[in-house]
Amino acid sequence: MRAIIVDAFTSAPGAGNRAGIIPDAAPLVEKAMQRAATAIAAAETAFVLPPPEGAAVRLRYFTPAAEIAFCGHATVATFHWLAETGALTVPGRHTLDCPAGKLEIEIERDSGGGCRVWMATPRHPFEPGPIAGATLMGLLGGTLGMRDQGLPIERAGRHLYVPIKRRSDLWSLTPQWDALATEGDRHEVRGFYAFTRDVIEPGSLAHGRYFAPSFGVREDPVTGSASGPLAEYLARHGILVLPPGGGTVRGRVEQGDAMGKPGRPELEVTGTPERITGVRVGGVAVTVLEGQLRLD
Repeated sequence: MRAIIVDAFTSAPGAGNRAGIIPDAAPLVEKAMQRAATAIAAAETAFVLPPPEGAAVRLRYFTPAAEIAFCGHATVATFHWLAETGALTVPGRHTLDCPAGKLEIEIERDSGGGCRVWMATPRHPFEPGPIAGATLMGLLGGTLGMRDQGLPIERAGRHLYVPIKRRSDLWSLTPQWDALATEGDRHEVRGFYAFTRDVIEPGSLAHGRYFAPSFGVREDPVTGSASGPLAEYLARHGILVLPPGGGTVRGRVEQGDAMGKPGRPELEVTGTPERITGVRVGGVAVTVLEGQLRLD
């Protein structure tokens, strides 16, 4: 089968987050999709399927260990590649059908001559974190003193957001992988996004690391699906500042640098500080390799 490798949230091959793409996946049964994702060994692989009525693209996503409902960086990667090959118009708005539902994707021209993909990520209500702070920090391989006490630990869906004071503390985290996965599963938390306001580049809003051991991905370089709720979190707590009368604002966050794979997701939030009505995550990508994948 034909297989594509694309690095998302970066324009530099080898940086950002690598995704696999199987563009002609209609003949594949689920078991074959899982085996292909395991063989490609990217954090996630997207499988392009014939879209239903009302959608331009249908995708299913697999990690090396399991299927997931949505993957942000694989979506950016796939729409980048479809635009690059002329399968989708640029600029343009397109509907994605995936296990998480129907999502609107916008492709716009990038100043560098390529394109930028904007996606409306699934939204979930925010709730207090279900794991005690001291326990959580111990599972992450840190201490309670590393916490940024000015911001709360909160969850949105299956993502848990953990504010850290300093980037040096964030980079020093060494999670207890099995115990972290077990405790997360007990509370239906599948991903842990630890972040700090101590950024590398002027103008960035936050610098993060994302741990998802129960998905077979200990650390994800750049996580689009977690960046959407992060954008809403930052807006709710006044770090990404919305005008009092309402409007749309954009910002940028950093992720992947601790792994030597820097990526820069862009964030967009619409609404007022009291009522957020829309969240999107954007990013560029670069095609790294195209070839044939052989499975028994």
